[in-house]
Amino acid sequence: MAQVMLLFSRFSVVQRMWAAAWLMSLVALQLWVTRAKALQVAELPPSLEQRVAHEKELVREGEKAGMDSLHMGRLWTKLASDYEDEGAYVQAEDAYNRALKLFVASPAGAPEYAITLDNLGSVYVLKGELNAAAECRKRSMALREAAGDKLEIARGWAHLAETSLARHQSKEAEAEASKAYQQMVAVNDPVAEDFVSALVTLTYASTFNQEHAEALEYGSTALSRARMAFAANSLQVGAAQVAVGYAEWKAGKKDDADRDMHAGVEALRSWTTSGHPYVLAALRQYSAFLAQTHRKREAKQAAEEEKKLEVAPACNNCTVSVYGLRAK
Repeated sequence: MAQVMLLFSRFSVVQRMWAAAWLMSLVALQLWVTRAKALQVAELPPSLEQRVAHEKELVREGEKAGMDSLHMGRLWTKLASDYEDEGAYVQAEDAYNRALKLFVASPAGAPEYAITLDNLGSVYVLKGELNAAAECRKRSMALREAAGDKLEIARGWAHLAETSLARHQSKEAEAEASKAYQQMVAVNDPVAEDFVSALVTLTYASTFNQEHAEALEYGSTALSRARMAFAANSLQVGAAQVAVGYAEWKAGKKDDADRDMHAGVEALRSWTTSGHPYVLAALRQYSAFLAQTHRKREAKQAAEEEKKLEVAPACNNCTVSVYGLRAK
């Protein structure tokens, strides 16, 4: 999910290469946003570095105490998730694989195995290993379908759509995200992030497919749902604003696009560190918009800011979509 999804221009070879890097950045944001609800509390949580240190200690203590495989798997999954947010993708991959082995050893581990396998797929997307990501998510989807949980199946479709989008398979992404959204409506999914995530993916996929009216409708609905459920400066609202801004840009609504993308970038900044891959993803999209609309001075400033902030590992498959259905 890194930078490939950030800039969805797909015409010349150079533009396609640039779009690929941007698209991945957009996807990465989507991978994370839906997990942000737990962070939006009155008391600020420990820093990511502190959480990782604490979780590593819990893993050591659990192993020393002979904790059962199900609970050890959960500890490794939590550590893996925070490694992923930290940009430590090699460590995240290792931790998820450890968790998978533990869930296999537990009689009650099947549901969590499927979710963890999906989460491992998100790491592969971030690393740009898209075939591996697709394989993980397809296997996870098969397990979800076998279990028969309609909500989990809907989430599986949403994750497959995100992977398809990262692979530039916009037709497949739109069909999969549509299935996800329709199923979420049918089962009355109680999690607002799920709806926003599916709608954001639909917004980008429809835009890539040059279905601008549909993209604007999906984006508007995503933003409306996000605003109903979350604070104005939340990650969910910010990601939806960046997505609808992209759809507006490609539909020729430049003033609206400027307003929404700028607001989205500012919202994301308020919830993540300035050099976070998701902030960079949104900033790249906005910078591309400024450059294409001949606002050279502002585009240069945005590009310079991006360069200064670019301290995290590059995410060449990310989009600023609300992917984030990674369970914690």
